[in-house]
Amino acid sequence: MHDLIIREALIEDGTGGPAFEADIAIDGVCIADVGTVGRARAEIDGGGLVAAPGFIDAHAHDDMELHRNPDNGSKLRQGVTTVVCGSCGFSAFPHAPGGRSPDFLATEGHWKTYREYRETLTGHGIGTNVAAFVGHNTVQRLLVGMDSTEPGPRTLARICGEIRRAMDDGALGVSTGLIYRPGRHVSASALRQIVAAVADYRGIHSTHMRDEADGLRDAIDEVTAVSADTGAALQISHLKVIGEHNWGSLDGALDQIGKAQAEGIDIGFDVYPYIAGSGPLATYFDPDDIDETRARLVQIIRCRDFPHFEGRRLVDIAHEQGTTVRDVTRQLVTAPAASETLCIIFEIHEDDMLKALSHPLAMIGSDGIPQEGGVPHPRLQGAFPRVLGHYCRDRSALPLGAAIRKMTSIPAARYRLRGRGLLRPGCAADVVVFDPTMIDDQGTYTSRAYPTGIRHVLVNGQLAISDGVPTGVRAGQMLAAERS
Repeated sequence: MHDLIIREALIEDGTGGPAFEADIAIDGVCIADVGTVGRARAEIDGGGLVAAPGFIDAHAHDDMELHRNPDNGSKLRQGVTTVVCGSCGFSAFPHAPGGRSPDFLATEGHWKTYREYRETLTGHGIGTNVAAFVGHNTVQRLLVGMDSTEPGPRTLARICGEIRRAMDDGALGVSTGLIYRPGRHVSASALRQIVAAVADYRGIHSTHMRDEADGLRDAIDEVTAVSADTGAALQISHLKVIGEHNWGSLDGALDQIGKAQAEGIDIGFDVYPYIAGSGPLATYFDPDDIDETRARLVQIIRCRDFPHFEGRRLVDIAHEQGTTVRDVTRQLVTAPAASETLCIIFEIHEDDMLKALSHPLAMIGSDGIPQEGGVPHPRLQGAFPRVLGHYCRDRSALPLGAAIRKMTSIPAARYRLRGRGLLRPGCAADVVVFDPTMIDDQGTYTSRAYPTGIRHVLVNGQLAISDGVPTGVRAGQMLAAERS
């Protein structure tokens, strides 16, 4: 007798192949059988519903959410069972206990190393599985400060040593944020050494490149050259092209990526299904040279200095105050907690986003930044249902099976997460069951809301969402990539 059976669901097994109706039998933490199965101690009626592998958020910033709010409900409620953290050059480790990192993660905790961070999360339990990169910016900031520039030979050796220690503890690779401090000051030569530190581990270089606008092509050239020199796999974060004058130019970037792949570079990328990006306001605007045209596209979503600005556009704030957008922007980026002010910028064309989303190498990454107050980017709570509802069902932009593959088996294979991303006997029982007629994101750029249509979510065989309601179970595991 099995522990649990999901009866007569339409199975999307993660391969992208034809869907089929079957039962899923689960014993303990694993899938026991897929087909016509016998009896079980408990059953879920899957009639009229789709069952798929639990979704893998290929690009997340849940590093501290897993500690502050360990259930990680914003991801479970959209069917995500595994999050990949340590993105854009920032990770929750290494860390100096007693301090608070001066970045959007705002890391604070008693751990120092990745091993200790993992022990902390395991100690209190987590709602989703997690795998993580070590962030170069975090390492360099801890060793020599946020405002450090090009590291000298000794400093670079220490940075690489810390990265290798994280790899020994199970990190997926190193992430770089080359538009953030201190990463923006690191030369291509130093970048090669940083990435080379993970190559011997079969580690991946995940990168927020130096430029996603006018210099996108040059930025791709830089990181592909680093991979060619070091042999490390390359993961481009949130591939897009920004700025109205650049719209329509993503084809060239995709051609570059295809050429790199043909030349033997192990390359991939992730995409979020929205036309607005998000991140720290101070990263995008120099107080001495405010780009007012870009500032007019900005909405504030979190601001400790001026919480009454949250959820509002800079143009509206300026109008209310009787001042200019330039002055309001300068006021925000020079405020005491400016490093933690988050914004949304509406500067992506949907056609370009869909080209990236539809590409064979694309995976889905929310890039959502958890926040207690304010109004977060809707991708934090809705990225995966938005793809399946709005773009698959309503827009027919890509087939359901292909979309699910981008959320499951592609990232599982990419990050070498053995036994994840497929509905097959012997695989981990990470399963999402959803109503294909109802699934959709509900959040907007001015309001929070959980998605609809997610009926059941199992993490390692335990029900984390049952009939749409969180159970409070924390069955997540710390995952590491296969090295062999």
